Amino acid sequence: MIEVLVSKSSDLSAEVVYDLLADFGNTSWMKGVAKCEVDGDGVGMVRNIFTSPDASPVREKLLARDDLARSVSYTITEGNPLPVEDYNASVRVIESGSGCTIEWTGTFAAKGVEDDAAKTTVEGMYGVLIAWVLEGAANG
Repeated sequence: MIEVLVSKSSDLSAEVVYDLLADFGNTSWMKGVAKCEVDGDGVGMVRNIFTSPDASPVREKLLARDDLARSVSYTITEGNPLPVEDYNASVRVIESGSGCTIEWTGTFAAKGVEDDAAKTTVEGMYGVLIAWVLEGAANG
């Protein structure tokens, strides 16, 4: 398995950033999402993310949510747009003074590409996702 960790610090409060991430059914901070449909509630819920109204969804299942540790874990069960399989990820928001650090961690196996290419793709995606979360939290 390949493991990736991308982190970024921000002046935004950990509480504000985590509140956005912890609302797993809320994808308002994600760019390029036409709609999101949610099945269930809490741990075990699935969000179906559509990039266009007629596209097949990316289905992400919430595996764990720890409000005390400010962490959310999920897996992609169907429609994975990445060149990976057996994908699991966790996002943690760590308080740092008046700001925070976001750590996005993923484990996966490469699918159809070399390990380094899969790792680079996921690292790039995490960088983009973190930027979107911070923008969404700032405009919140």
